[in-house]
Amino acid sequence: MRPEPGRTCLGCRRVRPKRELVRLVRSARGVVVVDARARAHGRGAYVCPEPACVARGLDRGRLAHAFRRACELAPDLAVSVQAAARAGATGDSSRTTSRR
Repeated sequence: MRPEPGRTCLGCRRVRPKRELVRLVRSARGVVVVDARARAHGRGAYVCPEPACVARGLDRGRLAHAFRRACELAPDLAVSVQAAARAGATGDSSRTTSRR
């Protein structure tokens, strides 16, 4: 059996199973959005669903470093992260993503 993939949270820097984290992507326009289905192309960054991790993880300096480019936050990004985390906890596979 293969080990489960792990990713590092931008907020707390802990390595956790990928399924426990919310994936963020930078759109072609430079706006960071939630990739709820974890299927968008390109570099992703991950954050724990805890509010403290979300607050630290959404710091522009951390995101710019993770994406290796300047980026802008979507206006409702923190809310979207929490919604994606709740949907993941309930096993809802019909979560929507913001358009790239």
